[in-house]
Amino acid sequence: MRKGMAIIVLLVIFAFVFAYAQEEKKVKAKVEHHAEMKKAIERGKALFADPALGTTGQSCNSCHEEFGMKAVVMGEMKIKPFHAVAKSYPKYLGMAKKVMTLDQVINFCITAPMKGEALPWDDQRLADLAAFVASVKAEKPEKTEKLKKPEKPKEEEKPKEP
Repeated sequence: MRKGMAIIVLLVIFAFVFAYAQEEKKVKAKVEHHAEMKKAIERGKALFADPALGTTGQSCNSCHEEFGMKAVVMGEMKIKPFHAVAKSYPKYLGMAKKVMTLDQVINFCITAPMKGEALPWDDQRLADLAAFVASVKAEKPEKTEKLKKPEKPKEEEKPKEP
C-alpha cells in the first residue's frame, strides 16, 4: 500500500513539473515571437520611408504621411490614416479597381505611384511592410459635432414707459 501511495505521489509531482515546464516553453515562445514581430515592424517602418522601393523618389510615406497616422488629400483623392487597417482587408481598392489583400495593395503602391518592382510574395520585405502597416494604430477621426444654428441675439429689453 505504501509503495502504491509513493508511486501516486511521484506521478503527481512529475505531472506538475511537466506542466510547469510546458508553460515555461509557451512563455519563452511568446517572448521570442514578440521580439521577432517587433524587429519586423521596425524593418517595415524603415522600408515605408525608403524611396529605393520605387524609381520616382517617393516612399510610402510620401502619400501616407507621418507613417500612416495623418489623413491626406492629394488632388481629389482622400487618403485616410491607418486605423486597424489590417482588419479591413481584403477590400475593394478604387485606384486598382478590384478587391485586394493588404500585401497586394502594398505591391500596387510600389508598382503604380512609386514605379518600382513588385515584391515577391515570399520576400521578407513584403512581410515587414505588412507587419508595420498592420501595427499602426492611428486615432479614429473624431466625429464632428453637428453645427447648431446660431441663436438669434436677444434684443435688449426696452424699459417700459410709465
